[in-house]
Amino acid sequence: MVCAAKRTMLGALTLMMCLTLIPVASGHTGPDPIAHWYFTDKTVGDSVVTGRLGPDADLRGAPKLVSDRLGSAMRFDGSQDALVVEKRVEGASSKFITVAVWASIEQPAVDGTLVGLAEADGKAEKGWSLGYNDRVFKLMLATRDADDGDGHATTLLGTTEYQPGKLYHVVGTYDGATACLYVNGKLEATTADQHGDIYWPRHSSLSIGMDSDYDEPRFHRGMIRDVAIYNLAATDKWVAEEFDHNSELAELEAPTTDEPFGFVVRPYLQYATTESITVMCETTEPAKMTVLFGGLGESTRRVSEESDVLLHELKLDGLEPQAGHHYQVLVETADGKQLEAPLSTFQTASLPGTPYTFGVIGDTQGNPKVSQKLTDLLWAQRPNFMVIAGDLTETGTNKSHWTEHFFPGLQPIASRVPFYPVLGNHERNAKFYYQYMSLPDPEFYYSFKYGNAEFFMIDSNQRLDVESEQYKWLAKALAESEATWKFVTYHHPAFSSDEDDYGDLWKGEKSSWGEQRLRHLIDLYDEHQVDVVWNGHIHSYERTWPMKKQQVVERGGTVYVVTGGGGGGLETAGPIKPWFQNMVKHGHHYCLVSVNGRHMEFKAYDLEGRLFDVMTIDKSPSQP
Repeated sequence: MVCAAKRTMLGALTLMMCLTLIPVASGHTGPDPIAHWYFTDKTVGDSVVTGRLGPDADLRGAPKLVSDRLGSAMRFDGSQDALVVEKRVEGASSKFITVAVWASIEQPAVDGTLVGLAEADGKAEKGWSLGYNDRVFKLMLATRDADDGDGHATTLLGTTEYQPGKLYHVVGTYDGATACLYVNGKLEATTADQHGDIYWPRHSSLSIGMDSDYDEPRFHRGMIRDVAIYNLAATDKWVAEEFDHNSELAELEAPTTDEPFGFVVRPYLQYATTESITVMCETTEPAKMTVLFGGLGESTRRVSEESDVLLHELKLDGLEPQAGHHYQVLVETADGKQLEAPLSTFQTASLPGTPYTFGVIGDTQGNPKVSQKLTDLLWAQRPNFMVIAGDLTETGTNKSHWTEHFFPGLQPIASRVPFYPVLGNHERNAKFYYQYMSLPDPEFYYSFKYGNAEFFMIDSNQRLDVESEQYKWLAKALAESEATWKFVTYHHPAFSSDEDDYGDLWKGEKSSWGEQRLRHLIDLYDEHQVDVVWNGHIHSYERTWPMKKQQVVERGGTVYVVTGGGGGGLETAGPIKPWFQNMVKHGHHYCLVSVNGRHMEFKAYDLEGRLFDVMTIDKSPSQP
């Protein structure tokens, strides 16, 4: 298979990104780049990487300069590290592109980016990027001639399954008619679906170590050695020679870490019933977990795993209902290394006649500083459990967003009380959600009972039409419920006055006032007397009046609460007050719900712990 036999290195204009061993991309004959960045103590400053040719690259986060016997590279942490080239690269062409990278991947991701200049908004795609998914490398390209109205990209997938930590030479080319993807000097994929000028994005900058979508950036975790941009088209022969010239890099062993044995995710609690609870944690090495536990003032029981694993899960059974218990996690590897978590406590679920309190928060996303402050305030009020209305992470396919953002933002509360989540759009239905959660199957929808309430947790990213699996389950579960209180949680709100998510109100556009595709669920809530629906997605606070048939009522009805202020970037209500809106607030926040029999108290608190909203619902029989 030959991709570029008819092309020459002379005369054709190309954009080329190339990561090589040495600062100059010509230990053999070849063109000079029009821009070139490499990483040494002489080029990497406090806030900028000086370009050998072309513009400088601004440092974002704190990528680290690392060295091996063949040179040096920049290591990106997968959380906030990146390089951004704000200035235009002079001499770049729109007609052709070749992108070549020497880089390693430490953390696989569904949408990983090594380098790119691209935009993606739903199905609208522009520009190009070279990156990887959770198995192989990929090249994305969008051109003017293939435009379907708002930009249409083609993605090429390689065949080489990369090994974490190993360096690879990855090249993507485009000559105005054909796009190709190479790995370690060999052609692995080609397409003629894109042709003509590259469709350049209007609002993005060239980014290294992250994608160019600044609304929802995804960061690379691994090393990049250097970056060069050429304006000449590469041939198959040139790509092969370029790899051979630096092939020693591919022979380097993946670097080993001297990371001590420890917790990746500290112990946390899942799915409490009146007689059981689940304890989970994750360690840096395979090991067996033992949990010592017992009732307060009682002798200690012990339960242990049977095999060495990284992600640990043990269910504690035979517990006393609505009672306090102590527990401690011990972990030991096969070669005798040990971990001991501090002694902690939990409480089993309340019986129907006992009062209980729970917290509600949404859209914690990638902001553990805010989410931890909110959950610390919540923990100070001693809830029995917590509900999370989706968007637990910024990017659910990025493991570090769970281990470095979500779970740190929930300590210590997650070690004391269980949390019950639903999936948001940012989780992307990632495997990590299902690995880290221990919920009733199929886990993307489920229900649980606590005290005299029943909670119905659904996934608004997946089908919810009347013929869908979720809808049929929800209709049946609500019809069969005998709970005094019925609460529903899913991510996308049916009612919202956000300024621009459902129509730009500041520009005079018509608003749909929420997710129209979910409005048919309201009939179920009306029929089965659901008390409160909690949503996230919109990063602000909003509470409706009681609603029936989408109209405000004085008594009864369902209250809809948007509680998306758990950490994500804040949003604002529009200038028009819709009929359903009772209370709206711009700011990070959490909610606290207390139930005593047929009486419910609802309160909302801001980031400073200040009360800003109160609602009570009394379902006691009216007195004559």
